[in-house]
Amino acid sequence: MDRLSKYLLMGFWPIFTTIFTILFLITSIIIIISISNVTSNIQITFLELLKMYLLFLPKVLFIALSISFFIAVVSLFTKHSESQEIIALFSSGIKPFTLLKPFLIISVILSFVNLLILFVSIPYAKIAFKNFKTKKQQVAKFNFQTAKISQKFGNWNVFTSSKKDKTYENLILFNNDKNQFILAKKANLNSKSNYLIFKLQNGSIYEINKTSIVDYKTMFINQKIPKSHYSIFRFSEYFNEFKSLFSFYLPFALLPIALIFFVPTIAFFHPRIHKNRALVYSFVLIVIYLSLTKISKSIFVTLGTIVLFTIISFIFYKRKTPF
Repeated sequence: MDRLSKYLLMGFWPIFTTIFTILFLITSIIIIISISNVTSNIQITFLELLKMYLLFLPKVLFIALSISFFIAVVSLFTKHSESQEIIALFSSGIKPFTLLKPFLIISVILSFVNLLILFVSIPYAKIAFKNFKTKKQQVAKFNFQTAKISQKFGNWNVFTSSKKDKTYENLILFNNDKNQFILAKKANLNSKSNYLIFKLQNGSIYEINKTSIVDYKTMFINQKIPKSHYSIFRFSEYFNEFKSLFSFYLPFALLPIALIFFVPTIAFFHPRIHKNRALVYSFVLIVIYLSLTKISKSIFVTLGTIVLFTIISFIFYKRKTPF
């Protein structure tokens, strides 16, 4: 790596880190608020909240990295334009592409990493979040209250006279389909893997049609919790399931490479002739880019729009820097 590239990168990283930290914190706050809205009807511990946040983390990093990179590159070259270093470099024979080259390489690497996050991490995180939410909702649904009728556990109607945490006493279960009663002096409700398990102790089973009674010491009634599962190795099924998700986040994934050639148009200027509106232009450009790439829900139309933006950015680059 030549001295000029090292010099530019040394100035880039502090700006990028500052912008990324701010965006990361803002996005994290929004994510935590959305988690609280999603979990408003269920009880979760701090560790479970942390787990849910970590499942959202790929999206947070994904969006913050792309936008931070573009704004940081614009800010860097804006700073050098205002100090007339860009003019001095051009005067010494340095070409614009030489200045842009290290960031072009970073944009390609970052876009590739973003695609890996998009096609692997985000779908699996979404599945895990959905399964976790479903499990907590099922557990909340089976939080039986004392002296209350019409409480369901699968096909069973449940009645209990007393409760402490997840332990119930003097439990009665009735299955209308089987005409069957189950009595239990004590019961515990636990979850294991993707099952809710009712452990009944010291009770009896009454079958009304057969007028028979069976006593038991311990009995288990299991209720399966619905669980989603998709594999990237079954790509056709995997792609069809998450096609809308890929279409929505693809513009963020390819933002660094799609907008990189707009940087000279925005950030290369003569401070005595032009006013510094680089950051305003960069934010407007990001809004236009994201708006146009989200008009269609088709991933192929979205990809075509991104390619078109990349071509337009290169045309602007060649017009701004013809040498």
